Amino acid sequence: METVQESTATPLPSATRSTGILGTKIPSTVAFLIAILLFLLPFAEIRCNGTAIANNSGLGIAMGSEWKEMVSKNFFDGSSENNTADKKEYNQKHDPNIFAIAALVLGAIGLLISLLDSKGAGKINLFIGLLAVASLVAMLIDIKSKVKSDTSMKSSDLQFNVGMNVTAEATGWCYLAMILFAIGAVLNWQRGKATG
Repeated sequence: METVQESTATPLPSATRSTGILGTKIPSTVAFLIAILLFLLPFAEIRCNGTAIANNSGLGIAMGSEWKEMVSKNFFDGSSENNTADKKEYNQKHDPNIFAIAALVLGAIGLLISLLDSKGAGKINLFIGLLAVASLVAMLIDIKSKVKSDTSMKSSDLQFNVGMNVTAEATGWCYLAMILFAIGAVLNWQRGKATG
C-alpha cells in the first residue's frame, strides 16, 4: 500500500501596503482641530476705501459679538460726529450668524468623526467637511450682503458722499479654515477607502 502524503502549504501573508502617516487618523484630526481653532482669529474685516476699520473673529461672528475697531484716528478731518456714528454702527451687537454657527458645529462633528474608526465615517466626514466649507462661503456672502445693504440705506438716508466704498472682506484665516476643512474631509475619506 502506498501512502499518499498530502502537502500542506503554508499560506503566505498577503502583501500589505504601507499607508504611512496619511493613512492614519492623525492628519484629518489635526486639520479639523486647527480649522476649529482658527475661529478664534479674525475671520472678516470691514473696509472703507480699502482701509480696514473693523474686524471680527469667527467665534465672534457666530455669537454676534461686536466688531473690533482697528482704526482709532479720525481720517475725515473734522467730521467727528459722522465718525462716531459709524463707530457705533459697527460696534453694536449684531445677530448671531447662522452660517458661522453651522460651520463651527460641522467642524466639531467632523473632528469627532475623524477620531472614530468606523467604516462609513470617511464618506460621512467628506460630506460634513464640504458642508463646513459651504457654510463659511455662505457666511461671507451673508456678511457682504449685510454690509452692502446697510451702506446703501445709510448713504440714501444721510445723503453723504457716495465716493466712500465700504466693503466686507474675508481674512486669510477664514480661507485657511476653509482649506483645512476640505483637506481634513478628503484625508478622512481616503483613510476610509483604504481601510474599507
